[in-house]
Amino acid sequence: MHRTSPTQLLYLGAIGAYTLWGIAFFNGTLDRMNAAIEKGVMPDGRALRSTYTGYPLLDGRLTYLSAFYEVLSNSLTTGPRLLFLDLNFVLSSTLLWVFIESRRRGVRNISLRHPVPFAMLWNALGAAFIQPLYFYAITQSQATTRDPTIPLNEAIALFVTTIPTLLFPLFLFAPSYLDWSTYEHHGYIAKFLGTPFLMVVICVSTIALMWPKFGLVSPKDAKKPNEDKKWIVASYAMAGVIAAIVHIATIIACLQSLDGDINFTRLFVPTLSKVSSLSTASGIHNGTVHASILPVEYQKLVEGYHIFTQFDTIVVTFSCIVFVHWLLSNQGNTKTPGSKNMSGSEIKELASLVVGSVLIGPGAAGSFALAVRESRLREEKPTGKLQ
Repeated sequence: MHRTSPTQLLYLGAIGAYTLWGIAFFNGTLDRMNAAIEKGVMPDGRALRSTYTGYPLLDGRLTYLSAFYEVLSNSLTTGPRLLFLDLNFVLSSTLLWVFIESRRRGVRNISLRHPVPFAMLWNALGAAFIQPLYFYAITQSQATTRDPTIPLNEAIALFVTTIPTLLFPLFLFAPSYLDWSTYEHHGYIAKFLGTPFLMVVICVSTIALMWPKFGLVSPKDAKKPNEDKKWIVASYAMAGVIAAIVHIATIIACLQSLDGDINFTRLFVPTLSKVSSLSTASGIHNGTVHASILPVEYQKLVEGYHIFTQFDTIVVTFSCIVFVHWLLSNQGNTKTPGSKNMSGSEIKELASLVVGSVLIGPGAAGSFALAVRESRLREEKPTGKLQ
């Protein structure tokens, strides 16, 4: 079996761009949302919030994004909301992954040192499009070969930042569970879109609190060069546990629910003909209390964005598997020169990632695997030419 390759991430980014935006264009989802934005009213009659910052250009973009996120996170549907919840906890885990990679002493590339703009982009343009490309950029770095360690004060701050980062999706879903108004819900969605910056604020604030002890950047202790490792491993483990809980709860809901809107195929298997086939108010959401009252145009909008989320989930899952497996198999300069095929241990690790992604989700499986990788990194001795 051929090795996983960074090039596969480029292919996945291209697939993500098409499956998200190409399909949304061809099935009319973008036209429906544009019409709703132009009218300022959703097809079910709810008004769209149009003012957030007072800057028209920024508010226009926030209006579009808030409408998209609100359709998938409100209480009018069950299946689409459940899948979107699961996906966002996966993305919270991957946000932590790239933030940890950015803090390694060996990072030289400014785009890898500051991942927040790219996290904002995948929230705005679709993770299946942007995230594989950013993962690819990380695979091209020699940061871990130079020095995989992280300053101790930053490692501690990363651990402190982990739980808030993993709970950021609550900005999206808490308003609907608490039965807040659409206007308030849109406001919290806008706040969610800024959470990558909030993550940095929390991290920097924690570093500032430790200033008297460590200074701006704690020096590397020659006697204990890997004292940061336990904090990083703990961060990965915490991310894995939380992402696993959410994914397992999603799977259990699919298996136990009598609601026709919540089952495995409904959540995870895209049905491209679904949008065009809707002609009556009962076209989707069979078994939900809302099916008989939602206008057909709103149902089509929901279904179009649910398909968007399904492909987002599929591509993100494959991207996580490829990215994490490549990192596991390519520590420093340990890659076997000229070898195109995986070793037996690499095949087992890939199989574990695939099975884990199904059972506990890609966010959890990847986080646990990266915790293992962290120990391997500290066993490497930098050799060879660095770029």
